[in-house]
Amino acid sequence: MTDQPGNPDNPGAPTPTPADVSPETLAAKLTALLDQFESLVPGFQPHEASDIRRVAAAARFGNDLIQPMITAVTSFAPAAERKVFDADRGKLAVQADDALRPVAHRLSALLDGFAFTLDNNLAVSGTEALQAYAWAKHFAKSPEGAGLRPYLAIMQRAVRKTINLRKAPVSKAAPPATPPVQGFLAPNLASRHTTPDDDLPDDFRNALDAVSEDED
Repeated sequence: MTDQPGNPDNPGAPTPTPADVSPETLAAKLTALLDQFESLVPGFQPHEASDIRRVAAAARFGNDLIQPMITAVTSFAPAAERKVFDADRGKLAVQADDALRPVAHRLSALLDGFAFTLDNNLAVSGTEALQAYAWAKHFAKSPEGAGLRPYLAIMQRAVRKTINLRKAPVSKAAPPATPPVQGFLAPNLASRHTTPDDDLPDDFRNALDAVSEDED
């Protein structure tokens, strides 16, 4: 459940963001919420790419080893006296993982959906822009299209740049290390990939093909 006010048309749904809120205002609000979320995570640590393998390897032992170790040191006095294991910290680590891991999974899904929503908005307008560019190329050749030609040159450079990026050969060299991204959503942001050409939607592929023939 969320603490957002209810929607009068659907009491179970949160109130949608007003349509007149600018993207900049929305970004500021979301950033403030992210800062608040981060402050609520006990002992929060930014994702550290150089240390992730060590942490992941050690965390794997926690799934099965912590609980029997807690039982051993709390049941066997010599182990407790020597303080070879912090049972209280172990209990809290297991409890936190059980309670908060589902939240982490939901955040991961939320980020994927958020990025997809932004990409989809760009894709809709990008496809429309390609279709309009195909029209502009033909119209600019007519006497009435003289005033469009300076804008067409700018659009043509943008299209050629994108086409050249799509046709760039795949390098077999190891990819450069991804620079560290700070914040609790950093691993997801760093792992985003571009879509292969085979997965392009038909309307976008058709629009791209229509403008690609004489852009090489």
